[in-house]
Amino acid sequence: MNDEFIETFLDEKQLASRLRISVGTLRLWRTDGKGPRFLKVGDQLVRYAPSDVNDWLSRRPSGGGVAAVAL
Repeated sequence: MNDEFIETFLDEKQLASRLRISVGTLRLWRTDGKGPRFLKVGDQLVRYAPSDVNDWLSRRPSGGGVAAVAL
């Protein structure tokens, strides 16, 4: 028996729901090369590996890192 781990991939609706964005926004990000890495299955199906989504999220800029300066 093979012990390889196979992730459960997310479809567009599932990922858009988890990110709380529209499917249209996710498609725009994919077209512009701004979204997470994806896998094309056949001609139309697009899937996302949760590990790729997590990697992409961890590379996104975040705020709150600059301390306020008192005048």
